[in-house]
Amino acid sequence: MYSNILVPTDGSEHAERGVEHGMDLAAEHGATLHVLFVVDEKVYGSTPALSSYEASLEKLADEAEDLVGDIVEDAIEHGIETTTAVRRGVPYEEILAYTAANEIDAIVMGKRGATGEPTEGTHHLGSVTDRVLREADVPVTPV
Repeated sequence: MYSNILVPTDGSEHAERGVEHGMDLAAEHGATLHVLFVVDEKVYGSTPALSSYEASLEKLADEAEDLVGDIVEDAIEHGIETTTAVRRGVPYEEILAYTAANEIDAIVMGKRGATGEPTEGTHHLGSVTDRVLREADVPVTPV
């Protein structure tokens, strides 16, 4: 049923739930697991005025590479074919663009990301998950 499953992650505990569920789904269907980390430039700035900002973005990208590498190692141990990408940009936009460019059949992601638990008056879904859920052309499973 699924050939390519995308699990976007930001390294948070919430995102880890999505990774675990996506891994299970990929194993069940013999699908390729696509692991995507987006360094959020809207938080850190897309055109840094100072070189220290650019250095910070590069450091985050390096940490993201390490994180997706750890996920790949775990997937390989479970016999799951994987591919990874680390991008910079607006997370929901990059997730949707990656989905369209890579023939993704389903997206599995945490209900919330690094921002943590909802507070009174906020949505139960994080803003990135909400946007992906509303705009994706493929099934999205928030976990």
